[in-house]
Amino acid sequence: MKRVVVLVMVIALVGCSSASKNKISLKEKYHIDTEAMKNWEKTYTEVIIGESELVDWYGDENPLSYLAKNGKITEKKAKFLSSLATKKEITEDDKEEFNSTLDGIVKKLPRKFYLKDENLKDPIGLTKYMVAQSKEQIMTPSKYIETRVATPEEWNEIVVFSKKTDLDEKDVKKLRKLLNKFIKRDNFFNKNVWYNVEISPRVMEIDKIYDKKNKTKLEMNNVNAKALYIAYPGYFSELEKWDN
Repeated sequence: MKRVVVLVMVIALVGCSSASKNKISLKEKYHIDTEAMKNWEKTYTEVIIGESELVDWYGDENPLSYLAKNGKITEKKAKFLSSLATKKEITEDDKEEFNSTLDGIVKKLPRKFYLKDENLKDPIGLTKYMVAQSKEQIMTPSKYIETRVATPEEWNEIVVFSKKTDLDEKDVKKLRKLLNKFIKRDNFFNKNVWYNVEISPRVMEIDKIYDKKNKTKLEMNNVNAKALYIAYPGYFSELEKWDN
């Protein structure tokens, strides 16, 4: 029995070792050489876009502007990167610092979005819109949420909110918690329903992630959070501003 346990442990260790060996570094994946380092702005932009599952990970804007605006890169690091363009020779220390800085930024890219109270721009308007949309003939996101995602009790909460003239702070908190519950559920997104809303690159983006086999919790959350954002334009702040 002990021999079997030891054998299993050895196989697991070999598997882990093999997986780590097969993992491609950013340097290899993007063919980062000294020329790429000198053209660091182009290289960083390409890598950040390539490694982001959603454009919202870098605010759907110029990646370098996003890094600067959100303090994702220090002034010291920015000066170092800028200095590479005029260097006659890129040293081994330069290469190591370039790659470690890039690796650090990419590791911080993944975001698991969820709503804060302040991300709801028009809570009462949202509930009224959801209830009205749920009564349409075609399968809308609201009708889908009512019939496939929410429990009868949960949907009734939204209906009760929609009948008020306004939502107080406590109501907004309840609504926000309810919506965050929805986006945690595996069945929240249905591509046929969302293509009824719009046929666009952003729906195609989450559809592509949704179709992946063995999705991670992060991937599922990304799909659902962006699906909620797409379903109700104007009722939420930009996804990039949601908490994570």
